[in-house]
Amino acid sequence: MRNWLNRILTRPAVFSVVLAVAALLVAVALRPGAVHPQLSKQVVVKAALTGYEAGQFSRVEAKLVYRRDFQRADPGWSTDNPGQLIWVVAVAGNYGISPSFGCCSVPADYPGHNTWGLAVFVDQGGPPHASEFQANYHGDWPPFFDQLPDLAAT
Repeated sequence: MRNWLNRILTRPAVFSVVLAVAALLVAVALRPGAVHPQLSKQVVVKAALTGYEAGQFSRVEAKLVYRRDFQRADPGWSTDNPGQLIWVVAVAGNYGISPSFGCCSVPADYPGHNTWGLAVFVDQGGPPHASEFQANYHGDWPPFFDQLPDLAAT
């Protein structure tokens, strides 16, 4: 082993190649900027659909995003911890709590149920817990969701 190492270290061209290959392997393994989620996509989708029948919804998707990107795409969400990783689960169909309009102010365009909803999970260890929700009856899918980056897909 020692002779092999000495031969590599005494030949600059070979040493340079070995060093470059080692640096490349480290860079690929660590992927600077890559995120490593605590929760999986499957786990958060399952948690978001707890209490609902399987197959009840026409479309269900989850994306891992930074809170700042989510807030930028759909203003009104919490701006605390902009660098926090969150899972946003979007559901097409009657998902979430039905809106309350007060005693006499039901909008004329309200179909009587939600047409899409969101559940937000902070990406942290332990069992998944949805911390924020949104439900809507305009359109059949969150208009901003498809433009969100999915950090779990990289």
